[in-house]
Amino acid sequence: MSTTIGKVTESLRNLLVGEMVPTTNVTLISPGDTSGQNKRINLFLYRVLENPHLSNRDWLPKKGTAHQLVYPPLALNLFYLMTPFAQLDAQTGLADAHGLLGEAMRVLYEKAIVPQIYLESGLQEGEVKVTLLPLDLEQLSKIWTALNKDFRLSVAYEVSYVEVPAKQERPLPKRVTQVDLDVRAPYRPPVLQAMTPVSGPVGTTLQFTGASLRGWKATVRVGGKIAAEDQMLFEDQLFLVPVPAGLTPGVYEVEVNVANLSRLREVFEVVP
Repeated sequence: MSTTIGKVTESLRNLLVGEMVPTTNVTLISPGDTSGQNKRINLFLYRVLENPHLSNRDWLPKKGTAHQLVYPPLALNLFYLMTPFAQLDAQTGLADAHGLLGEAMRVLYEKAIVPQIYLESGLQEGEVKVTLLPLDLEQLSKIWTALNKDFRLSVAYEVSYVEVPAKQERPLPKRVTQVDLDVRAPYRPPVLQAMTPVSGPVGTTLQFTGASLRGWKATVRVGGKIAAEDQMLFEDQLFLVPVPAGLTPGVYEVEVNVANLSRLREVFEVVP
C-alpha cells in the first residue's frame, strides 16, 4: 500500500506525464542512476522536514464520529530535485535536456497546486502545492556531492504541506453543561495611609496604617536596607516593622510595597 509521501511523489509524476508537450518519460529514481532511458525527466525526493508552523496543533475531532478525538496528523514539507536527461549532441550539446527542463518547469509553474485528476487516491484537492526553490550553485552542488556524483543541471522544488495521518485516538472529554458561580466577597485592594514615628534610633518600631491589609504581603526598605520582605499581614489596619540595624544617624527614605497594589514613601530620621 502506497504511503502518503509515496502518493505525493506519484501525483507529481502523473502531472508531468499528463501535461508535458510532447509526452516525456518521467522517472522517480536517484539522479545518479543512469540506467533509465536516455531522454527523460527525473524527480528525486532528497529531503523531508516537519512543517514548522503546524507542529503544535491540538487534538482534532475524528471524522464520522461525535465523541472521539485523533492526534493531529504529521505535517511535512517534501523537497525534490528535478533533473533532465538527454543524449549529448555533437553540435547542440545538452540543448534537448535544457528543453525538457524548461517544459517541466512550465508545467509545475502553471499547475502549482496539483489538479485533482492527477492526485493519487487518498489525497485531497488543494493539498499538494509545489514551489520552486531558489537554490544557488553551491547548495545544488552539495546535493550532488552527497550523492557522490558529478554535478548536473537541475532545479529543486518544495511541496508543502503533506499530512501523514496519526493513529492515536482518545475519547472526547465531556463538555461543561452548567456553571455555578457565587461571589460573596467583593475585591478590596490594600491601601497604605501613613507611617509613625518619623524619627528614632535603630530598632525603632515603625507602624504603618491603612485599610484592607489583611492577607497581603508587605516589603519595607529603609535607606535601601530591607526591614521586611514579603511579610504576611494579619490585621486590616496596621502592621509593625523595626528599623534595620547598620544605619548611621541621618535621614533615610522609607519605601513600602504591599503586593504591588499599594505603595508608600516616607522619610525617617535615625538619631543616636
